[in-house]
Amino acid sequence: MAIGTADFKGGRIMGAHRRAALSTIQEITTPGIVSQAALRACASFGLIPRHTIQEHAQIDPPRACQLARICASRIVLVTGASGAGKSCRLRGIQHALSTPGASRVHVAEDQVTQKNPRCAMIDLLEGPIESRATTLAHAGLAEPGLWAMPASCLSVGQRARFALAQSMHCAKPGDVLIADEFATPLDRANAYSLARTMRRWAINRRITLIAASAHEDLEAMLEPELVIDMNTPDSDQQMRTGCAPATQPLRIEPGTIADYRQLAHLHYRAPKPATHTLILRAIRTTPALGDLLAGVLVISMPTLNGSWRDRAWPGFFSSGSKSFNAKQINTHLRCISRVIVEPRSRGLGVASMLVRSYLRKPQTPATEAIAAMGSVCPFFERAGMQPYRLAHTIDDLRLLDALTHESCSPADLIQSPIEPGSLIARELITWSKARKVIGSGAPDHHTIQRLAPIAACRLLSQPRAYAHVKHQGDDGDGSADT
Repeated sequence: MAIGTADFKGGRIMGAHRRAALSTIQEITTPGIVSQAALRACASFGLIPRHTIQEHAQIDPPRACQLARICASRIVLVTGASGAGKSCRLRGIQHALSTPGASRVHVAEDQVTQKNPRCAMIDLLEGPIESRATTLAHAGLAEPGLWAMPASCLSVGQRARFALAQSMHCAKPGDVLIADEFATPLDRANAYSLARTMRRWAINRRITLIAASAHEDLEAMLEPELVIDMNTPDSDQQMRTGCAPATQPLRIEPGTIADYRQLAHLHYRAPKPATHTLILRAIRTTPALGDLLAGVLVISMPTLNGSWRDRAWPGFFSSGSKSFNAKQINTHLRCISRVIVEPRSRGLGVASMLVRSYLRKPQTPATEAIAAMGSVCPFFERAGMQPYRLAHTIDDLRLLDALTHESCSPADLIQSPIEPGSLIARELITWSKARKVIGSGAPDHHTIQRLAPIAACRLLSQPRAYAHVKHQGDDGDGSADT
């Protein structure tokens, strides 16, 4: 195209002397080594990465007024999209609360994969077994089959909950527990259970829980007093009160044997319960899954031999006549033989709710239950039943005496082979026959070896019996007194 003389001024093209507007180049800092590939990838978007020495992770400290609101709250949720700065804000809160004289701050972090990789998770906690089991249950790990597993063998979600449990177990009233990515790896049914149990634990223990999550539904699950919304750029507008809580209602209704069979594999006792007379089920309504079978309770006919019953009902079921005793038992007594809770619903009080529901309208005036895990999981007591600690029977004491004589412990029955014809082998046979685990005759050595862990579980556990009486016109919890 021809250029006219009007376009020239002083031998230059008009406008050529003006400085062209340059595109804005944004620099980003990274503690990583910046390779040629990284430079090319970022340069395509107008970004120039520059290496910088960064000894500590970035923190976003809260302002003084924000920190005051955090300290005045029991449950705090830091929410926002991934990358919104939740972790930086948590580190800022941790730094602000870690000043001398402030509350102790515990941070839930997975630090168990390298340290003590073969140690069972329950052994990584200290204190009485009951206390450890309670902590694990509050952290969403109320599954005894997991307690002996090393933390390095757990799933991502289970390890996250165990990291919570370790921090919870060390926390004391007045302390602060910080949990980043709270319930992030969990399905939403498990997330709801964990949020409810953690909220209850924090309030009951008077501990401040500060959790962070990108899941929008967690706010309604956790029911925080204070929400820090990192999606809001204006720091003055980031803090607000929590939204209305979400509920996943539980209802108790008559069930069938099919409900029991659906959850039977979760029970610690393999044999089927005695002849059942009633089954109740707990149904939990969830947003994503709809109605979920949360638990089941089985009522059975009681056994005729129960020496401990005289402690709860002196003389009532133990007259001089066996036939009269049997009639009294069959007429006035029923047994809660099974209570099973589906894993995703543990920690929500399903077991206690099932027991309370039955005790309000029992089939007979007297109700009993026996639980080997009663000391670890006392839901029968929470439902209003009277506990009775069971002493070792004469048969148990005889086997214990044999173990002591051989310098063995009950755990050795599980871990050590039983020598054929030994004192322990003979006493195992005697014990098993007395408890009707086997019939008459001499069992082979393979059977004796299988009897050993059965006896060990009996000797190692602290079973408890439970009793309850429904008095006429009584709508509340009864007692064991007649």
